Amino acid sequence: MEKQESAILYGVPKVAYGQDGCTPFPICIRSCGTYLGLAVDYTRAMAESGAAFRLTWDTACWNGGNVDAILTFDDPAKVFRCGMRAMERNLKLLRRTPETKKEDFMAFIRREIDAGNPVIALGIIGPPEACVITGYREEGRILLGWNVFQEYPEYQANISFEKNGYFITGDWWENPDTTALIATGAEALPSLTPVEVLENAAEVLKGRMCGTYAKGTLAYDAWKNALLCDRDFPEDAVLPLLVERMMCHGDAMDCLSDGRFHGAKYLRRLAQQYPGAAPRLNAAVNEMECISEILWKEMIPLLGGWERGEHQMRQLAKPENRRLLAGQIDRMKAHDEKACARILELTKEL
Repeated sequence: MEKQESAILYGVPKVAYGQDGCTPFPICIRSCGTYLGLAVDYTRAMAESGAAFRLTWDTACWNGGNVDAILTFDDPAKVFRCGMRAMERNLKLLRRTPETKKEDFMAFIRREIDAGNPVIALGIIGPPEACVITGYREEGRILLGWNVFQEYPEYQANISFEKNGYFITGDWWENPDTTALIATGAEALPSLTPVEVLENAAEVLKGRMCGTYAKGTLAYDAWKNALLCDRDFPEDAVLPLLVERMMCHGDAMDCLSDGRFHGAKYLRRLAQQYPGAAPRLNAAVNEMECISEILWKEMIPLLGGWERGEHQMRQLAKPENRRLLAGQIDRMKAHDEKACARILELTKEL
């Protein structure tokens, strides 16, 4: 069959960080689902993918990738598999390997777009976070879409914009962080059952090590220990070092603020659907809401605000503040442990 030169899907909702969410993969699920007429909002995408319950900290270094949703489960593909079930789709994924050719990615994108389906991609612009491809030109050599990093100045050198806001880039394959494509037009599958969602949530919340990554409730200890390592916060620290420290700490706060809020919201919905299990569901909700309260009423004021400016960096560097933060982290861990216990109990009730 003759290849189309170009095809663009207009009307795909924007993908961007904002008050409605800050985890790219569930943001992309919501965007694509809305375009395709599926009943999947951000809360459902966060909870059913498992991302709402995650917390990860690399014990080997201050890692700016800690917050990536791909680390949610120990199996990297599981968050994508579960996320696509929120869209009632099977996971159809093309990974980039040493054997993969650019033409393989182009053909995958053309098939989906030509069929009227946006494509979820990892990378394209910036780091390997999820974005949405909404069209192509020159048989796929040039791509259009939405990416949470498209308006960041450091990524704008090689992109332009369509009138409706879609990014336009021809350098997507040259980006080594372009690592995978996910079809939204894959075969239909039923949604995960509430028990499956809760079992996955407990799996994500459970404290464990995966390589150098501390995950679930164990991540709290790794986060705390990193903050208490005074040699990582020297008195004469240069600003770039403090930027790195603040980024990792801030990402952990964002992960919990975004995740536990939507995790609690999802569990409240289940409580309405299953009145008999409502007491335990609401108990888990309460634990997650306590984490949000510690973040907003204690941790953020201690740093001087939610921003990640020089003032917050200097506040984070102070030993006395880091010790106070360590105590707050311990308390948040205790709430997540109780939430995990309630959720495990629920898997036997529903």
